[in-house]
Formats: sequence, structure tokens, C-alpha cells
Amino acid sequence: MKFYLLIFLLIILSCGANVFAQKSDQQTESVLQTLKKYDDAWNKKDAKTVGEILAPEYVYFSSVGGLSERQETLDFLVSPKYILTFVERSEIKTFRNGNTIVVSSRWKGKGTYSEGEINDDQRCGQVFVRSGKSWKLLSEHCAQIVKK
Repeated sequence: MKFYLLIFLLIILSCGANVFAQKSDQQTESVLQTLKKYDDAWNKKDAKTVGEILAPEYVYFSSVGGLSERQETLDFLVSPKYILTFVERSEIKTFRNGNTIVVSSRWKGKGTYSEGEINDDQRCGQVFVRSGKSWKLLSEHCAQIVKK
């Protein structure tokens, strides 16, 4: 009898683990959908949608050590001096801990800002946090990949 009870408990625990894994996978998929929405909105210079995704406390850490808070980032996005002609996000990986998911990716972008050329090939880390039923982008850090 004890053997059957042990088997029963193991089945219950494994089912619970599967439910947790499915929930985790659904949350990760939701973050990846949010990331796609963010990228699409950024590329269209859609500050309204980008603003809905950015957390109120959002901060961007630049590849040269600068910091930009939420409003400064939105102002940069809508600036007529900022023009993207090519963008690509690849090598996407996720890391989850509770209500936080970190997305690692490679981001390439070409264009201009003022009269300077943009030629980015960066490794980025984005921190998404659960806020009610949605995911908010809390912070980003992108570092230029230096070819040796």
C-alpha cells in the first residue's frame, strides 16, 4: 500500500511540475510576444505603443556607459534626427526567475542620428517584469560587439 501511495504522490508532483513548466513556457512566450511588439513599435517610431511597454521606472544602459530614463528614451525615439534603415534581432534566449524574465539577444541596426552614422551590432539584455496581466520592460543594456 505504501508503494502505491508513493507512486501516486510522484505522479501528482510530476503533474504539478508539468503545469508549472507549461505556465512558465506560456509566460516566456508572452514576453517574447511583448518583445516583438516592442521591436515592431520601435521600428515604426510608435512612441505610444513603446510607452505602454516600458515600465515607469525604465532605464536604458548604453554601450558607452550612458543612462537614459523612460521619457528621454521616448524623446529619442520620436526625434526626426533618428532614422533607422535596417534592424534585426536574433540569438534570442530567455532566463526566468519568478515574475522576472531576462531576454538576451543580438541587435543590429543601421541608420543615422543627427548627421552621425548608426552601425550597431550589439548584445542586449532586457529585463521584463510582470505587471498585472502584462509584461513591462524595466531595463535594457546593450554592448557593442567588438570584432577582433
